[in-house]
Amino acid sequence: MDLITSHNALDFDGLASMVAAQQIYPSAIKVFSGTLSKNVKKFMALYKDLLMIKQPSEVALNRVSQMIVVDTANANRLGGLKEVAHRKGMKFHIYDHHPSSPDDLRADEGEISLVGAATTLLVERIKEQNLSISSFNATILALGIYEDTGSLLFTSTTSRDLAAAAFLLESGANLSVVANFIEQPFSSEQRQLLQSLLNTARRHKVKNVDIVIAESNTKEFIPGLDMVTYRLLEVENSDVAFAVAMMQNKVNVVGRSRTNNVKINEILKIFGGRGHPKAASVVVKGKGTEEVVKIILEQLQENVSPALLACSIMSTPVKTIPIDFSMEEAGKVMLRYGHTGMPVIEGDRMVGVLSRRDVDKARIHNLGHAPVKGFMTSKVLSVSPRTPVAEIQREMVEHDIGRLPVMDNGKLVGIVSRTDILRTLHGGDYPEDHEVLFAFTGDEAENCFELMQERLPSRLNAILRLAGEVADGMGSNVYCVGGFVRDLFLKEPNFDVDLVVEGDGETFACELAEHLGGKCKVHKRFKTAVVALPDGTKIDVATARTEYYEFPAALPRVERASIKEDMYRRDFTINTLALCLNPDKFGDLIDYFGGRRDITKGNIRILYNMSFVEDPTRILRAIRFEQRYGFTIEPDTLRFAKDAIERRIVRKLSYGRIMNELVLILNEKDPLRALNRMREIGVWEYILPQVDPSQLDSATLKRVPVVVAWWEERYHKTNVRLWLVYILLFLSRLNQEKIAAAMEQLPMDKYSQKAIAESFMVPSIAERLIRERLEPGEIDKLVRNWNRESIIYLLLCLKDEPAWENFVQYLDLKEEIKIDINGNDVKKLGLKAGPVFSLIFDELYRLKLNGQIHNRKDELHMVQQWIQEGKF
Repeated sequence: MDLITSHNALDFDGLASMVAAQQIYPSAIKVFSGTLSKNVKKFMALYKDLLMIKQPSEVALNRVSQMIVVDTANANRLGGLKEVAHRKGMKFHIYDHHPSSPDDLRADEGEISLVGAATTLLVERIKEQNLSISSFNATILALGIYEDTGSLLFTSTTSRDLAAAAFLLESGANLSVVANFIEQPFSSEQRQLLQSLLNTARRHKVKNVDIVIAESNTKEFIPGLDMVTYRLLEVENSDVAFAVAMMQNKVNVVGRSRTNNVKINEILKIFGGRGHPKAASVVVKGKGTEEVVKIILEQLQENVSPALLACSIMSTPVKTIPIDFSMEEAGKVMLRYGHTGMPVIEGDRMVGVLSRRDVDKARIHNLGHAPVKGFMTSKVLSVSPRTPVAEIQREMVEHDIGRLPVMDNGKLVGIVSRTDILRTLHGGDYPEDHEVLFAFTGDEAENCFELMQERLPSRLNAILRLAGEVADGMGSNVYCVGGFVRDLFLKEPNFDVDLVVEGDGETFACELAEHLGGKCKVHKRFKTAVVALPDGTKIDVATARTEYYEFPAALPRVERASIKEDMYRRDFTINTLALCLNPDKFGDLIDYFGGRRDITKGNIRILYNMSFVEDPTRILRAIRFEQRYGFTIEPDTLRFAKDAIERRIVRKLSYGRIMNELVLILNEKDPLRALNRMREIGVWEYILPQVDPSQLDSATLKRVPVVVAWWEERYHKTNVRLWLVYILLFLSRLNQEKIAAAMEQLPMDKYSQKAIAESFMVPSIAERLIRERLEPGEIDKLVRNWNRESIIYLLLCLKDEPAWENFVQYLDLKEEIKIDINGNDVKKLGLKAGPVFSLIFDELYRLKLNGQIHNRKDELHMVQQWIQEGKF
């Protein structure tokens, strides 16, 4: 395991360097080595859920084999990770900008250069490797550089730091966020000026915006009033601050704002001031500070926009956890809704708040069975619907809490989370926990009646029309969905009908079966049913439902929902299309998620960022559809797939589910491309790591579907397990140890296990068939009672044409030849029934294969001869 860390008393350069390092080492885990500086602690209070940095106690440190150490090279500065660093055989990648010391760790890779910030070194690597970086991460990295270079003013700043900062700005770094967390060094005069301003500071509430105005009077001019005003804003912890300072008989005014509700440049425009909405200044002549303050207050009353309140951003209704839930149940609910914390209720009263970290702690200590009341925080801070958002942010930072319930007259009416606050700060740049990848097309409604008439059998069209009429009679809507609709547009034959009902799907299925003279089988848990018709047609029926996953890689639980919610639970946009079957809307296309467009463009796209985390088998399905249709997994979907793989979420799948998906892939027309794609994106190591797809004989693999098709046509047998033939070829390249490991991983039924056992004998038999021309009876002794897949595998190994023809001659004879006499005939010849009968029939079969006997008369004569000779 690889670990990313930095020094104790972590500053922004160390934090930013850790974030940058993960861009370069995506599979490594970020871990704090010790304490955090005051500013970083404030920052983490807001952003901890996004950065996902662990404490040493949360990591299996005994598994660490490599450390990526940033902003220090000295083990003595690694706090709780010092002992790990001193472990024998540990490898180090070090990125540091401090002068070297004799007791520094020895780097295996990395860079130590005297630049202004360690972050700069990692930004350069990111640029060299052409890695993409989000505006959110660019902001954090900019924080690191600006802090350690004094906003690029320290003498230690180099041109490399400036270039790195420029790159981050181009990548969308938000300097207003940077400014919120950067501390500037003050001169003694500036410190005195700040103290004077603090002594006179007065707070004003204007339309729920918290504003501080402070005055000062000094004879001399003190530079840096802008920095002092910013510090005033920080110390007073207000939304807006104005410093009104008389210097050399002139009033110097500087304003700073954290909110979009107050535009400083508009407020100071009356004095002729210039600047930006959040930072402006002006020098006023001929007036005193009191008069200037009075004018500023008047301008504020006229120009301030009402502050954003809790009621504007809160989530409502509030999803809650009953107090009698266990910690395990609470964790499942949080995962289901994607929340990092939820209120706990007893009856209709809120009694506490539970966070995802509380759930994680319970899981670590095997206390999933424990009730939530033992872990929840019972002393809960709350706000009112009229509380300004800025005040909520201050409460969250001061108390390091991730969510605040909104209470109105003792009733829980909403909840505000860190996510809600950060969204107001970052707008569209905020990296949502739940990110959708689809885009609604807004295309005009499309009716597919003519398409259905053209491509579907008339009998099937009639059934679909009847289904619409049955649903209409129940007051429900019914839709064709999924692969059936997808393949209709792709002109692929697919008559496996899936219906979804907005209403009672089980009752609908029973009524449809009755109308069609069929039978209905209901599956209560999944709210599904199967209608089986007399001609063998099967129609799958489901109630429109929303699925949620109780934990990553679990099977889904089900709740009733609308058709839109039902489509949203699907794996890819191309499978979210639906056709309405109700009479007045028959053939209307329902496309909420741009599936029609993705079919046209040939894209495989998940619907939201957590899709692969909830169900990692979707990674394999994405590859299967991509290769089947010649589509492309679009970039964001591929990125999330690789992220899920790097986070080892695929390992949480049961071998049974992995095997099911592998079987589906190997049953495709050309699975070789899918195998290579699995290896390319890194998922193959969780499927069958003993086998290297790049080392397989591609020519033989390509012959598999050809030989199977030949077999099925020649011998009229269509029940060959195509996937099993591929498995036999995979295992043929492994030694016994690896075969045993593979068999442990892949659950096989007895039939498949028998085929695998038979396959071990194939190489020697194939060699003998090539070397010798064996009689059919001799071949039969070698492969009698073999599974058909083992026989096909043997055919694939026969690259010699005479050997192939000889073996096929045996197979042809085997299909034609049968023994005409039976046990009663043998008894009449004087033999008693027993094991000897089996030996007699085997020998007769061998002779008949070899052409030495031909009919019933020959068979009876041969048995008589054996009896006379005493052979039996």
